[in-house]
Amino acid sequence: MRLKHVIMIAFTLLVGSLVFAESTAAISLDSSKSYKLINRHSGKALEVFEWSTNDGGNVVQYDDLGGLNQQWRIVNVGEGFFKITNLHSLKALEVHDWSTEDGGNVSQWHDWNAASQQWSIQEVGNGFVKIINRHSGKALEVFDWSTENGGNVVQWTDWGGASQQWRIIEVPPSDTITVHDTIVVEEGQVFDGEGKRYVANPDTVGDGSQAENQKAVFRLEDGATLKNVVLGHPAADGVHTYGDVLVQNVVWEDIGEDALTIKSQGHVIVKGGMAQHGSDKVFQVNAPSTFEIINFTANNAGKMIRQNGGSTFKTSITIEGSVITNMDEAIFRTDSNSSEVRMTNTRYSRVGQKWYNVKNVSESGNIEF
Repeated sequence: MRLKHVIMIAFTLLVGSLVFAESTAAISLDSSKSYKLINRHSGKALEVFEWSTNDGGNVVQYDDLGGLNQQWRIVNVGEGFFKITNLHSLKALEVHDWSTEDGGNVSQWHDWNAASQQWSIQEVGNGFVKIINRHSGKALEVFDWSTENGGNVVQWTDWGGASQQWRIIEVPPSDTITVHDTIVVEEGQVFDGEGKRYVANPDTVGDGSQAENQKAVFRLEDGATLKNVVLGHPAADGVHTYGDVLVQNVVWEDIGEDALTIKSQGHVIVKGGMAQHGSDKVFQVNAPSTFEIINFTANNAGKMIRQNGGSTFKTSITIEGSVITNMDEAIFRTDSNSSEVRMTNTRYSRVGQKWYNVKNVSESGNIEF
């Protein structure tokens, strides 16, 4: 054991009653929100080093600068565990190479809901938590008590030191913008909301109810990208897509009429982000399409995906590395005998019938909890 650990264990035993004398309210973690994680000992923020978007990108501590590489989405994956995904890279915090050793490196990797990417978050008092890896049972810590920028983050046997304690702090949207008419993202353009919240003018766009003919907050033309946007209440009819589009790290705090509707044929990719609180469906498919849903979180709606009622066109759906909970009816409902769904490495709970009239289903690596 490292000398510093020996010293600090003794110190912790001597003052433990003081350290944990104060109590704090239970921490509320909402997967629609962004968080930063601040180390108790160093006061520095957990970040993906040098804005890496690669598998294996290293995780370190650094001065709290407010960048997306220091912001994280914390998603309840059931059974008392969470996954922690970086908002810049959309990759998951994991113990590298399934290590169970003290000093095992912590990095980011493609989010596939593995046990090495799942963490127990436990209060230790005074507003701090310890973060324990599900696979190894070891704690997230700043190595060797570093207080330097770039100090490495590893796992270590949980012994209660301040270098293993973290404060989880919500990072709210920097601004809330009222949309008076649909924002059109033209062909080939990228709309980066930079984490701002957008809400519909209920009189000119829509009130987010189930009333028909509400307008979209965003209309995405063929080749458009929408990213880093928070859709607040009211969200009217959310996002409409026309052709091949990418929707990345978009959060629907309240689904509204629908979160997203595929209005014309295309290849639609929804990557990262989440949607919650809808009385009907999250995604509506009104045209033949290839629809990929990757590392998405959906909670509390009637169904996750609905193909337009009575339609017989083919829709091909892929769901990968996602978390789906509290669907009243199903994950996917269709009236088409040719539509198909492939779901992999996804965790789900309380999803009703799961597949409603879906004739072509392929599944692997999924876990119901």
